Amino acid sequence: MQAFLLFTTAPETNQLSDITAYCRSITSHDPIILSQSQELGQAVMVAIDDDPSVAVHRDWAERRHCDANILAAAPQKQSLLLSDMDSTIITEESLDALSEMAGMGEAVKAITARAMAGELDFAEALEERLLMLKGQPASLLDDIIKQTEIFDGADKLVGTMRKHGARCLLVSGGFTFLTAPISEKLGFHHHFANDLAITDDKLAGYANPPILDSSAKYRIMHEEMAELGITSDAVMTIGDGANDIPMLKAAGLGVAWRAKPIVKGEIALQLNHSSHCGGLFLQGYSETEII
Repeated sequence: MQAFLLFTTAPETNQLSDITAYCRSITSHDPIILSQSQELGQAVMVAIDDDPSVAVHRDWAERRHCDANILAAAPQKQSLLLSDMDSTIITEESLDALSEMAGMGEAVKAITARAMAGELDFAEALEERLLMLKGQPASLLDDIIKQTEIFDGADKLVGTMRKHGARCLLVSGGFTFLTAPISEKLGFHHHFANDLAITDDKLAGYANPPILDSSAKYRIMHEEMAELGITSDAVMTIGDGANDIPMLKAAGLGVAWRAKPIVKGEIALQLNHSSHCGGLFLQGYSETEII
């Protein structure tokens, strides 16, 4: 059975010669260079025979700060993208950032970490953290929007997939006050998140129902598939936390992005070093196709 081994690098690194030499050492097939660009990240793919395990290749790649993934079939461009936001598209958890500004960062971060690790029920953890923030000024939300940083390559992932006809959705257990500007900035077609309740210009201490959790992400994915008339093989999902696992496992191309250990234990495809351009290389995009 033939599979495809793909190596991708972080931007500003140069591992192309080492990667191609490694590929030639493990298979008789010629490596395919998808990208030589240090700006986007380098990507090399090679066919391999009867090698279902990625562990040895990933160990080699990790020592060079690269990502190694095995695809069971030749990569294909996906028709639907669903991406988590916190710690996936943006570099931190928005609720943690909000609590930091409110002066109670460590207490809230501890709950967030346990929820993302799958140790706490997502909805219960959300309720507990929001109650701690009750009474804080709503003006903090504007400050969060201004300071939020986006992971490298996210604009290229969305822009390139959208240009090639894919529907791109931001689906987050975070909040619409942030998914709205992030979605607009990056070009997502639509965004889904929780609605943070505000009373008298202060945080009310809860989110308006319904709560968007892991089951909601899974449901949205299937609703969008039905609307587009596609199967899961044409879907790419990206996320980092335990609440992302259902949609990651259900998609034809579920990618763990710099993920928590519980997610890495469940999801085979992982990007731990690459920019979001790695998600394009996993679909077989070459550097000349990237926006």
